[in-house]
Amino acid sequence: MAKRTHRIAAALAALLALAAGCTSGGGDDAGDKAPAPAVTLEEFTIAPAEIHVPEHTAVTVAITNAGALAHNLSVRDVATSEDVDAGGTGELKIPALEAGSYALLCTIEGHEAAGMTGTLVVGEDDAAAQPKATAMSAAEMARMHIAGVKAFPAKTKGTGNVLMEPVIAADGTKVFELTADEIDWETEPGTVKAGYAFNGQIPGPRIEVDLGDKVRVVLRNRLDDAPTAIHYHGLLVPNAMDGVPGLTQDPVMPGEDFTYEFTVRNGGSHMYHSHFDAAKQVPMGLLGAFIVHEPGEAKADVDQVMVLNDGPLGFTLNGKGFPATQPIAAKLGQKVRVRYMNEGLMIHPMHLHGMPQRVVARDGYPLERPYLADTVLVGPGERIDVEIDATEPGAWAYHCHILNHAEAADGMFGMVTALIVD
Repeated sequence: MAKRTHRIAAALAALLALAAGCTSGGGDDAGDKAPAPAVTLEEFTIAPAEIHVPEHTAVTVAITNAGALAHNLSVRDVATSEDVDAGGTGELKIPALEAGSYALLCTIEGHEAAGMTGTLVVGEDDAAAQPKATAMSAAEMARMHIAGVKAFPAKTKGTGNVLMEPVIAADGTKVFELTADEIDWETEPGTVKAGYAFNGQIPGPRIEVDLGDKVRVVLRNRLDDAPTAIHYHGLLVPNAMDGVPGLTQDPVMPGEDFTYEFTVRNGGSHMYHSHFDAAKQVPMGLLGAFIVHEPGEAKADVDQVMVLNDGPLGFTLNGKGFPATQPIAAKLGQKVRVRYMNEGLMIHPMHLHGMPQRVVARDGYPLERPYLADTVLVGPGERIDVEIDATEPGAWAYHCHILNHAEAADGMFGMVTALIVD
């Protein structure tokens, strides 16, 4: 229903813009005014991807945000609108320009990289514009696609989700130290982005404990100019340890430390992440897995955490985009457990080729009736545990099935990996 409402809003905005263009005449300079174009913004598209305006004429572009995130519209190095909240409207005032092609984009961090681009063509017709790049040929598309697959798994600097061994205090408490800081993070070969990280890795170190353990987490905030905190997503903790600044604790300011202490009371797959400016800090990397093992729990031959994320770092699995994602390797006949953790801002339906996934737990709680699926929907904040019986040999594609998170004309990218059964 929300999507339909956004579409209706977009259509109304376009009609209003057209009406404004038709009724704004009457003065001596009426012939110098251009019709007002309208643009709709979503994750992560600008529609239409190409707009045309006359040369030497100022125009105002009507903007409708039909997405779930804030967006803006910019003509690179010329003009930028204010940010438009989800479901809202705005405008971009473009000054009179010479004939040519100009880049359109959303300047919010990470959105251009995710594909939120277009073209402004200034001139009476295409002949007045600068030459455009020609479309890729079928042979070129095939070459680039195959090259990406052959590069998988590509090497990049930095590895996230590395198991963190605790220091054991005299009373048996397991002590973990997490330092939040700014880093440069290579998401795929040659692509380095600004990120936030715990202990220099994205996702942060993986914490694994046993039910009943006493835990102490020391947070050291070494961010240059931002407060932060840690929320233990899904864990039952005392209120004072819940990590919500202003509600359960003060913000942890740059240069300050804060200690969380609690006894682990519930098992399963959980997460820890920032709860300050979270729409920025979590997608930029302040997140990690927190797994609690229970007595007598069934063990898998392969146990893999898969943290899903989207935003300034792009579409990533465990902090990397294809072809730098890491495959899951299993021997024929083994049981694989995958713990999906969605730390992003979007839903990600994870699809495995070749073998079904048995959904066995949700948000840390075992399901009374596990079920089979080839595509498992993982919403923001959710943890879904699946088991896979490695019965089919070969390299099987494994990806988000929102396809613009995974594949384009020049090949696969983002949220793509493989299950390799040997």
